[in-house]
Amino acid sequence: ILLDSLQKGGADIVIGSRFLKRGDYRPSFFRRIGISIFSTVLSTIMGMPVTDTTSGFRAVNSRVIGFFARVYPEDYPEVESLVLLHRAGMTIAEVPVRMRDRTGGRTSITPIRSAYYMIKVLLAVFIDLLKK
Repeated sequence: ILLDSLQKGGADIVIGSRFLKRGDYRPSFFRRIGISIFSTVLSTIMGMPVTDTTSGFRAVNSRVIGFFARVYPEDYPEVESLVLLHRAGMTIAEVPVRMRDRTGGRTSITPIRSAYYMIKVLLAVFIDLLKK
């Protein structure tokens, strides 16, 4: 579905969004807050709704691959990379996808790590906006 949308829609990057359609995925309270904050900030910056800024389920074209070969955020790339692509004039689209909850293991993201992640990523985004 991502590749079809990439080829048909003319977007440079297509994000598989867990939130465009109501599904079974239910993030934790803290994750939900973070996703909401990132979504609001990026939607404002980009001038278009972005529902799933932390989705790693993405398809990109060769233009984005070339860009990412030169410029790619190191720590938490999902959110920041969208701002960089937007500033570079690339087009971004989202398509609804269904993701399942993890079937094993535990998340390493605690409430404290979530807060650290949010602060660090927002700071990186705002710094990117100040760069030429």
